[in-house]
This record gives sequence, C-alpha cells and structure tokens, in this order.
Amino acid sequence: MAWRVPTNGSGDVPSVPVHPFVPCDVFTTEDCSGSDDDAPKEEALNMPPRWIESVNKPNSYTEWTKLVSVAEGKKNLAACRKVYDAFLMQFPLAHIYWRKYAETVNKIGTAEEAEKVYIRAVKVNPLNIAMWVNYISYVKKTLNMSLPESQEKLDRVIMDAVDAAGSDYLSDGLWNLCIEWVIKLGHLKRALALMDRLLCIPTQQYQYHFMRLTQFVSRYSPVDILSSEELEWIYSNVQIENEKENDQVADEDCPPEDIIQSLTESEITKFREHIIKSREQLYLLNEEEVKKRCPFEREITIHYFNALPINVKQLQSWRRYLDFEISQGLHDRIVILYERCLMSCTLYEDFWLSYARYMENYSIEFARSIYERACLIHLPKKVTLHLRWAEFEEKHGRVDAARIILCNTDNMNPGLAMVRLRRVNLERRNGNLQEAERLLREAVQYSLGKELAVFYSVKLARLLLKLKKDPSKARDVITEALQKEPDNICLHQCLLEIEMSRNATDDAVLCVEKAVQSNLHIDAKRQLLQRLLQFLEDYGSSVTSWLVAFDKRKTLLPEQEDVMNEADECWLGAFDKHKTLLPEQEDVMNEADEGWLGAFDKHKTLLPEQEDVMNEADEGDKSDASASTTESVKASTDKIVPESSSTPTTNSVITDAAPTAPTQTKCTIIPPHRPLMRPPQTYYGPPRPMFAGGPFPYRQPCYMGGPSTPFFTSQEAWRPSFGPFNVPPPWGQNRFYPPF
Repeated sequence: MAWRVPTNGSGDVPSVPVHPFVPCDVFTTEDCSGSDDDAPKEEALNMPPRWIESVNKPNSYTEWTKLVSVAEGKKNLAACRKVYDAFLMQFPLAHIYWRKYAETVNKIGTAEEAEKVYIRAVKVNPLNIAMWVNYISYVKKTLNMSLPESQEKLDRVIMDAVDAAGSDYLSDGLWNLCIEWVIKLGHLKRALALMDRLLCIPTQQYQYHFMRLTQFVSRYSPVDILSSEELEWIYSNVQIENEKENDQVADEDCPPEDIIQSLTESEITKFREHIIKSREQLYLLNEEEVKKRCPFEREITIHYFNALPINVKQLQSWRRYLDFEISQGLHDRIVILYERCLMSCTLYEDFWLSYARYMENYSIEFARSIYERACLIHLPKKVTLHLRWAEFEEKHGRVDAARIILCNTDNMNPGLAMVRLRRVNLERRNGNLQEAERLLREAVQYSLGKELAVFYSVKLARLLLKLKKDPSKARDVITEALQKEPDNICLHQCLLEIEMSRNATDDAVLCVEKAVQSNLHIDAKRQLLQRLLQFLEDYGSSVTSWLVAFDKRKTLLPEQEDVMNEADECWLGAFDKHKTLLPEQEDVMNEADEGWLGAFDKHKTLLPEQEDVMNEADEGDKSDASASTTESVKASTDKIVPESSSTPTTNSVITDAAPTAPTQTKCTIIPPHRPLMRPPQTYYGPPRPMFAGGPFPYRQPCYMGGPSTPFFTSQEAWRPSFGPFNVPPPWGQNRFYPPF
C-alpha cells in the first residue's frame, strides 16, 4: 500500500501547501523536455483561442476535451504537452487521455518521453488495469526482448502491475499476461507460486484459473514446478501410501532427483493428485468469496472515470458493496474496493469522506493522504471536504495545518459565512481571541450584503460580550450596525441583551423605545416590550420604573389590547365576565360543581312519574332483598304469566304488590334468566332516561320493546330480560346499552 501514500522522499508526509491547487509530484512535468523554466511562452507556442476559455473554466471537462482535440491538430509537441498537462492536472483519472498523450508524444517526440508519460499515468491510476496493460504493451514494442536487460525491465513492470492491481476483481487479464510471460521465460516454479497466489484472490475468472493450474501440473514434471520443501512433503506422503499398499519400508532420506525421475507413472500420477488436492481447498474457499461478491459486481457497470453524472442506482450499488466488504472485516480488500470505487465515483465527496473516516482508525497518515488527494487534486472546489480536512488536522494536533486549509478555502470562496465562522471558532478554541475578533471585524467590513453584515455584527458583539467581557465594545458594534440597518430585529434584540447584561435599566428602556419608533413589525415590537417588562420586574431597582415602563407600553401601543393582562386576572374573573355577558345562559359549570346529588334531585323533579331506579341500585346488596330477588328469579322459570294484549308489557314476574287483571290473557313461558349482575358503583352524571321520548331529546335510546315499553320494572331493578341477547352478536338494535 506504500504507493498510495505520497511522501517527500524522506518518508515524512508532506506539509499542507499554502495554495490548495499545488499539484502532487506525479503531475509535474519536470522530467519531460519542454517543461522547464526555459519553455517558450504561450505566444511562441501558438496556443489556440480555446486555451483562455479552458483556463477560465478549469472544471469544465467538455472545454478541455475540445482544447485537446485542437492542440493535437497543431502537431506542436510543446503546445500539446502544455495542454495535456493542464488538462490531466484537473482530471488525472481520465486514463484514455493519458494513453492519447503518450501516443502523441511517441509520434511527435521520442520513446523515452512517451514512457515517462506512461509512468506518470500508472502512478496516478495504480488500480487501472487498462492503463497497466497499455504500458506493458508499449514496453514490449519499444524494447528488444532478446536482450537480458529488456527482459528484466519488462518483468519488473509486470510484477509492479500485479502488486498494484492484482487484487482487483477484474484483474484476470493482467494475471493471464503475467503468468504467460513467466512461463515463457521458463520460470515454472515461479509460475506455480503466482497461480497459488491467484487462488486466494476472488476474481471473475476464478474457475478458469483453477483449470489452467490443473493443466499446468499435468503438463510439467513435479520436480520442475515444485519447491524442494513441498516436493519432500509430497514424496513422504506417497511413500507412506506405498507402504500401506505393498508393506514396504518408507525411505526416510530426502528424495534425490534420480529417484524422482525413476518413479513409475502411477507414482507420478499420485504426485500430481497431491498437488491438485492440496490446492483444491483454497479454490473452494475462494469460490465462496466470489459468490458473495457476484451480486454486487453484476450491478456495477461503470468501473473507470466518467465525467458525466452517475446513475443513482450505480451509486447505491457502490454503497451497498462497501458496506458488505466492511462487514467482512478484510482490511486489504476494503482498501482495494474503496480505491476501485473512487476511480468511477471521483466527483462524489461522500465516498472520499467515508474512505477517510474508515482509514482514520488504521493509519492517520493514510487518512491524511486521502484528504490531500481529494482536496488538492480531484475536488478542489468542494468546501465540505476542506472543512472536514481542517477538522481532521485540528483533531490530531496540527492546528497550523488546519489554519492554512481554512485560510485557503476562505480565499477561494470569499463571503462564505460557513468558512469564515470555522476560522473564527478555530482561533477561539485555541485561545486566540484577538485573531477571532479581527476576522469578524474584517467580515463585517467586507461583507457582500447587508444581511451578512448584520449576521457578522451580532457574532462579533456576542464574542466581545461573552468571551472578552467588554460590553461597551459590543454595544458600539451593534450601534454602528443599527445606523445602517435600523429596522433589523436581530440587532435590536442583541442590543437589548447587551444592556440587560450591564443591568442598565435606563439604557434598556431607551433601546426598546428606539425599536418601537422604527419600522419593525408589530409582533417584534411586542416581543421587545414584553422582554423589557420581564427584565424590569426581575431586576428593576424600584417598582416605579416598572410601572412607568408598563404605562409606556400602553402609550406606545394604544391600539393593541393587553392580552397578557387578561391572562393574569385568573380564570375566576373571566368566568364572572362570562356570566355578565350571557345572563340568559345557565351556568353549567356551577351544576357540575354541586355534585351528583343535586343533578339527581333535579332529574326526579323533572320526571316525577318515573321511579328512581338508581336509588334502588344504590341501596346495596342487602340480605333480605337478595333472598327475595333470588326466589323470584327461581319462580319465574316455571311460572305461567297472563299477558294482556291491550297493555303490552315485558316478560315480568307477577308479585302481590302489583296485581294485574288483564281483559284477555294468553299463556307465555318466561325463559330462564341469567344470574343477577351487580350494577356498576361509579356514576359519571345524571341517570339515563328510561323511556324513549323523555325530557332529554338529545339522547333517544332504542329499546327492544318499542318506544312505550319500559326496559325493566320497579320490582326487577337492574334485571333486564337477556332473552333477546341469547343469540350471536350483534344483539338486535340495542347497540347503545349492551347487556354487560
């Protein structure tokens, strides 16, 4: 991972540059001809007119591509180099233009200069498989492969490519190129070691790699492809198997080559079976890892840099993939996936922030390099990234670096309050209140609008009041701001706060009087006046000052009704006023306060013909009443009751107290009643009317016996007939008074 952390040669991480657009070393052209201080001026280079437009719009990918096309038509090496360097400094991950740049330099210039372009390209794009393949192909074309030096150079380039990008899921082409090259050189043991390494990496063509391993083992002799340690281990296992089969004594000495060569075909076959069997378990484990990642890889279609906006589904797929990889806990694979993601999602700052937060738990220097790459190269205009970088540096004790980052960001985005306040708070946290005050005064002086000036003025006044304990200076700041903006509620509130902090009642009154005389909204004036009254009541030196302020409030706002005064009178006064305004209305609340008994007496007066059923229920469960009621219930089960057709009544038990002489009778069997249920003991108001059409027209219950049939008689209080309810619910039409 060392290639991902830029260093200054001594191993130390470079300090933060003064200007955020200072490029990294991989983007400079100091090693290329035509890029030194003696380079010709732009007039001599005959730069196209689009050069100025592209420089003025450095983040416009379309303008740069048009400029590159025009520069290639000029066939001027210096001009092409200048255009390509400027373009690729803004978009370093555009690997297609790196290849075009190298081809243009190779066509117009020399092969050595083109190779330097390729070297810069692979440093910027270490995980770009296509870039490495182009570089390897170029080295093969330009070098004489018959020379040992050329072979060593190509071998070094191929191994660098495998080390940098070999862990990628799509690195199969690079691995195939590497293994074929090593086999071509005749390094069979090294080729088997590369295949073993590839078996542990989940790639797209993992099955093909295992099949090629089996073919490789079957094609060459075990002595040529195995290391001496593994050869001895397999030989001992084969000898043990032969001992079990043929009862031979195993040879304890190391197997010499002549013995291995003298083995039979069956023994060589056993050797190869042991080689495949020892690697089959790695293949199966790798297959499980590939199956876990296949669903995520199928959803991702963009793998390299794209200047156009990426589809939302692609971004969500990357996020889910990263969450899955983090849940697996394999650090190297997480880093590789983040680097892959940033090749295609370079212009999305949330991925950079997520990567930096993850790496902060493992390496502070690595996390710092991520912020440097994001802020200095790929996203120099993203303010949020610079603020997070400054927070990171301050968190880890590099206050000077954080100060430089915020200063550069403030210079790039003048007038941005968020950045200026970050600078102020940084100085405040580190005890430099003088610098914080200077920054706020400078912001007030050079603010781009009146609202922003008011905002900074309030911040400055609070800094002077709360931290520097200088209310007079804070008062001067707000007074000066009020001269420019006399109708700003924030300034008046802040001035009132300052005066109250000084316990200056007279100045507070004058401050509020000025606010009332301004063009503020009436609600804002009322808030200021109310705040002043509270302050005078709590901290005023005499009651006279409070009364004077109260009278002034009435004088300043004569047309406004004093709402707070009514609230302070208490609810009894409001209730008396209500009775005065509405004498014809009966005081319902008064009846509720009289208690339940008063309402009950009134009910008896209104309905004298109705017996007080509630009174019987309230008598309790007396012993004699319980006995008589139980006997009547038992007798009613077998008794035949004469029923009059002219006077309809409910099925009730005939007692001596209420004899009946019907004109026309008929026999009716009274159904058995359920056990007597005790009525509820808690009542929440006057009793319900027992007959429809009673004195309460707003509540008309519907009874089973019709509008003129009582629900129960006086002799059978709280014992209605449950016969109609001995059916599945709902019970008829009596939905207001259920039986339970």
